[in-house]
Amino acid sequence: MMTRWVRNLGLALSFGTIIPIPDRGPIDDEALLASVSFFPIVGLILGLALWGLNAAFSLVLPRQISAIMALALYTMATGGLHLDGLMDTFDAIGSRKPAREALLIMKDSRVGAMGALAASLLLIGKALAFSKLPLTANPGAWVAVPIIARLAVVWSMPLAPAAAETGLGVLYAQRISPKTLIVATVLGLLGVGLLLSTQAAIILSLLGLGLTLGWTRYIQRRFGGSTGDTYGALIEIVEWVGFLMLTGGWAHG
Repeated sequence: MMTRWVRNLGLALSFGTIIPIPDRGPIDDEALLASVSFFPIVGLILGLALWGLNAAFSLVLPRQISAIMALALYTMATGGLHLDGLMDTFDAIGSRKPAREALLIMKDSRVGAMGALAASLLLIGKALAFSKLPLTANPGAWVAVPIIARLAVVWSMPLAPAAAETGLGVLYAQRISPKTLIVATVLGLLGVGLLLSTQAAIILSLLGLGLTLGWTRYIQRRFGGSTGDTYGALIEIVEWVGFLMLTGGWAHG
C-alpha cells in the first residue's frame, strides 16, 4: 500500500513539476489516474518552496524584486506547463473560431496576442500579490493557494468530457474514480484548513469551487470539453485570483 502511494506521489510530482523522479518502470493509465489524488500535495510542496524563496530573497532584496525572483523560479519549477496551457487556451478563445478550428489553434505551439496578454496580466498580478502577502512563520496563503488551484483541476476532471481525441483530456476527463476525487478533496481541504483561518479557508475553497464550475462549463460550451491546456489554464486562473484575493487581508488571519 505504502509503495503504491509513494509511486503515485512520484507520478504526480513528475507531471506537475520538474523535480526529477527515479524511473519506476512502465506506467499505465490506471497509475496516472490514481496519482491525481496527490495533486494537492504537489501544490503543498510548490507552495512551501514559493514561501521559502520569497522569505530568503526578501532578506537581501526589496520585496518587489524578491517577489519577481520567486515568481520566476516558481514558474520554472512547473516547467511553465500551466502557463503554456493558459496561453494556448486564450489564443483559442480569442480566435473566435468554431470549436474544431479553435482546438487546432490551441495545439499550435506559437503564441498569439491573446495568449501573450493573458500571460502578462497573470504574471503581473502574481508578482504584485507576492510583494504584498505577509512573510510570517505560518506560510498560510503561500501554500494554500497552490493547493486549492490543483484541487480545482481534480474537481474539473469529472465535469466535462475530453474536447479532442488525443492529449491529456482523453486521459483524465471523466475517468478519475470517486475514490480519487474524495482523497484529493480531503487532502486539499484539510491542508487549506490548517494553513488559513476558518473564514479565509472557506472563502478560498468556495472561490476555487466556483471558478472550477464556471470555467469548466464555459470550456465545455466553447470547445466541447476539456484539454490538458484548459486544465493548466484553470490552475493559473485559480492561483491568480486566489493570491490577489488574499492580499485583501484574509491572509493575515
